Amino acid sequence: MGMKKKTRAAGLILLMMFLTVLFPTGAWAEEIKDVTPNAKAAILYETTTGTVLYEKNADMQLSPASMTKVMTAILVLEQNPELEGELTVDERAVSHYYCSSMEPMRHLYAGEVISYEDCLNYLLIPSGNEAGTAFAFELAGDMSAFADQMTAKAKELGCENTEFRDPTGISSYNMTTPRDMAKIAEYALSFEKFREIVCKTEGTVPPSNKREKGFDYENTNALLAPNDLYENPYVGYIKGVKTGWTPAAGYCFTGCMEKDGLTWISVVMGIEDDAYAADGTAIRGDLPETVSLLGLTEGVTAEDLKKPVNGLLLAGVIIAGIVIAVIAAVLYRKKHRREM
Repeated sequence: MGMKKKTRAAGLILLMMFLTVLFPTGAWAEEIKDVTPNAKAAILYETTTGTVLYEKNADMQLSPASMTKVMTAILVLEQNPELEGELTVDERAVSHYYCSSMEPMRHLYAGEVISYEDCLNYLLIPSGNEAGTAFAFELAGDMSAFADQMTAKAKELGCENTEFRDPTGISSYNMTTPRDMAKIAEYALSFEKFREIVCKTEGTVPPSNKREKGFDYENTNALLAPNDLYENPYVGYIKGVKTGWTPAAGYCFTGCMEKDGLTWISVVMGIEDDAYAADGTAIRGDLPETVSLLGLTEGVTAEDLKKPVNGLLLAGVIIAGIVIAVIAAVLYRKKHRREM
């Protein structure tokens, strides 16, 4: 092998070493068995260290159902982070065309005046669909315009596999992935009002210009409270975030758990069937799957997850310098030979 080929080979080897050092493989995720057998796709991500502890088809596009409402809440909070003032529910927001799923006798009415805070509570806690459509018409004047804003925001957050068609999740054409959904949830949790709301177990739509009496509701996220149907050792650590279900999407859940100084975001998607308790009682499928997923965090500390970033960067800089020097030497020799 000539000197020229040797120099190129050495440069290539050093470059591969450089890339390996700076971009190590996700060993955590690869070493763990499938703990979400009923989910088509899932991810478990720790935000403070940026570690993906578990992933299963994390880039598979699936319908997110009402997890969509997390992005709706983001657009609301970006424009009104303190949730000040009131809005009037547009007539179109409660039409069957735009909002085909509302709980009978317990929903918002056309022309109803409601505060931003009460409306966002109703959107995120019991998953009120008409709260989402009301926000869309209030903030964008048009449903498709609001959906475009949702998709654009997802792209801004680095979610390349996400597209929204409505603010509620009713449409089966809404698409995202567990990895993208984790990014969206992490950003949503940066808003104080969002964190406050998704931890509530219940709430109330108050009396208004359209109703003499309000009505109470409960959070669809049953992991927030003790449950006799299945063991959930993480009650008290769960900090939201959002459930979802449609026939097309199956059961979905994006969750947040703060424990032992770490913040975990979990996403499970595409669970088609209910789970069942020992007595045969049906349990929404995403709940035990999420508990199983969170079980992977037992005994895991921040020190376990932290990578020796300083050492890697130092090694990377040294290797990068060597690679650059080798390339420069090759270019110099080429130029010198041409001049001779």
